[in-house]
Amino acid sequence: MNTWLKACLAGSLLITPAAFAQSADDDDPYAYPEQEAERAQEKAQKEDDDAYERRRKLVDETDEFREAAERENDDGFRAMARLDDPNLGVAVELVAGLLMVDSARGDFSDNKPGLGVRATWEFGRSFFTENETLREALFADLRWIYGSLSDGTEFIKGDTRLHYFTLAPAWLFRFGDSPFGLFLQAGGGLAYQNTGITIGEDETQVNGLKPVVQYGLGIRGRPALSRTLNLTFRLEAMGFRRGYANDFFIGGSAGVGF
Repeated sequence: MNTWLKACLAGSLLITPAAFAQSADDDDPYAYPEQEAERAQEKAQKEDDDAYERRRKLVDETDEFREAAERENDDGFRAMARLDDPNLGVAVELVAGLLMVDSARGDFSDNKPGLGVRATWEFGRSFFTENETLREALFADLRWIYGSLSDGTEFIKGDTRLHYFTLAPAWLFRFGDSPFGLFLQAGGGLAYQNTGITIGEDETQVNGLKPVVQYGLGIRGRPALSRTLNLTFRLEAMGFRRGYANDFFIGGSAGVGF
């Protein structure tokens, strides 16, 4: 009897570990040693696939834009010009130079200093954001130029003040990718002339308003001071045709652009 009990006890001790392992995870059958290598390989492969998928999702999106920009055709790619250059394309400049007024005495011109101010709008940036040539080339000026003349004797003399108000579009031919270029300009406006004729102690005011045609060329620069601020300057030669008179202005300007 004692021998039979010892045999039963020993048998139960041998069966218990296997049963415990089986109940620990009913869905995962007991792995025999020859299956361990296969399972480890499958687990490593799954981890590699997951890591690759994570890396693929983290690819820098700028690579996709760069690849699209390098294609020969657009294929739907749109140049994000406003993000590359956020400037509004507006500038204000002070103008100074030599005003050569058509002489009434038969000389070529009466030369006097000319001063003024100019506002520039690079309208190509607003209307042609996807065309780099038109975007950089087109601008327009709203300009005021002032000059004065004085002639006569102590008894009879005349003082003339000339104001030119013009609006003129222009086309800029850039020097490569630099912020400098040659521009051609043509437009129109009004020329206001105020003349005071003094005879002795009496003065008579004569005013006149005539249409004026502006035309000319020059060199324009727009180097960047910061991401949103530019230095703007010009050297130019402009003609102002008012009636039969043909005046010229040779000078320059400097200001800031936004």
